[in-house]
Amino acid sequence: MQHQIKDVQFLPLYQQVRFQLLQKISDSVWLAGEMIPSEFALADEFTVSQGTVRKALNVLVAEGLLVRRQGVGTFVSDWPEEWGDARLVFHGAEFSSLKDRIEPELLSCSKGIATDRVAEGLGIKRNTPVINIRRAWRLSGQLVAFDEVTLDASRFDRVDARLIKQHAGKLYKLYLAEFGVRVSAATEWFMAAGSIEADWVRFTDNVPVLKVERCTTEMNATIFEWRRIWVDSRRCMYRSA
Repeated sequence: MQHQIKDVQFLPLYQQVRFQLLQKISDSVWLAGEMIPSEFALADEFTVSQGTVRKALNVLVAEGLLVRRQGVGTFVSDWPEEWGDARLVFHGAEFSSLKDRIEPELLSCSKGIATDRVAEGLGIKRNTPVINIRRAWRLSGQLVAFDEVTLDASRFDRVDARLIKQHAGKLYKLYLAEFGVRVSAATEWFMAAGSIEADWVRFTDNVPVLKVERCTTEMNATIFEWRRIWVDSRRCMYRSA
């Protein structure tokens, strides 16, 4: 797969090597948690100096794509979890160190236009074409949350249900593998949802709902994703790290 980067050959040499390394990660030549070849081996493969390889690796380490383990080697970082350092936990299990398995279920992926709130969150104009991804989340098999992820369609034009399923529903992995976008940080706002404005969000009965709004930034601090989350607060709690 090809990243949306033009004129790679005109970049500084270490950036060209960085791009080739990133492409290997994106194409799963090296999997998350796997050790990559040595600087010597990479220099030989790309026909550049070890210094150039080291500079490219330093950039990827700073970006969080690679991690160095002293005396062992350099490894591909694990894909970040969509819930970040937070987690949903069942009531009564808030002090447990064990994590219950939470899995997304894709409900729909469709095109739309940015509302005032979305436009403000993403820093785009109102009525700009966007992609809306709607999902249900199950914690150990029980429905506990819904979310809606909104992206600027001009930048993420190839995102559809097929592509999401191709990446096993892992959006953060999809962003990096298909568009070269690495998640850096997220800012969240919490509020009680007196009423649910999204008619597709349907819990089994009238439950107290926690609403979370989140904007996600990439490595250059640009906001690229706007997300709304509705959590069944009767079944579970949203625990921040």
